[in-house]
Amino acid sequence: MGKISSDILKKIERENIKPIPRCSFVLKNSFLWSLFGLNILFGSVGLAISIYLFESSDILNLILSVNDFIEVLILAIPVIWIVLTAIFLIVGYLNFRYTERGYALSFPKILMINILAILIFGILLHSSSVSERLNSVFSDSIPTYNKIVDPRYRIWSRPEQGYLAGEVLSTDRKENGTVNSVKMRDLQQNLWSVDVSEAKVRRAVSLESGEEIKVIGNVVDSDTFKASEILPWEGKGRKMQGNHP
Repeated sequence: MGKISSDILKKIERENIKPIPRCSFVLKNSFLWSLFGLNILFGSVGLAISIYLFESSDILNLILSVNDFIEVLILAIPVIWIVLTAIFLIVGYLNFRYTERGYALSFPKILMINILAILIFGILLHSSSVSERLNSVFSDSIPTYNKIVDPRYRIWSRPEQGYLAGEVLSTDRKENGTVNSVKMRDLQQNLWSVDVSEAKVRRAVSLESGEEIKVIGNVVDSDTFKASEILPWEGKGRKMQGNHP
């Protein structure tokens, strides 16, 4: 034992080995914990926005009204945000395992900690409407965000399948004041005459000029659409982004 200690001391003197300052370990550990926390935060944001976009696609409203529910369900999944959430989850796991106590935990435990943290904070962010506000910020700041990320722009840009959305430009009313039809510009900037005379109009929809709506129905001809149901673009009145000329 004494010989081993002596050899170690000689090696330290020979190679001029110096102890690493404690502050280096503290800084490294703090850095890793910060990265872990940031990845949990970003993962939670990704999950919250995914939930928000999925709900905003009106999947629950479409369950009983469409025959291609599986197709609509697939289209409604905000793939990019889900992929980003998964990436943040993996990076968060990798950071955590190299923290002071992370090495002592098994892979399933670390993964479960990450998943639970993202689920809890993601649901909290969504419940407090932070996800809606963040999605609005991304919509305003990134020109192509909506068409690439927001699944509503895929679901409600298929008039041939019965899904149309856009901005009401003008209304045609009967003598009694009820709306007979509306002129609408869809998400692809095409103009439509939408017959709403027999449509079920949701309470949140007023069919006023400038309002954004989603319409379920069928194509009559190249620029005419007969509506069976009209829904608000978004229950809380959020405007469409990047579609006005």
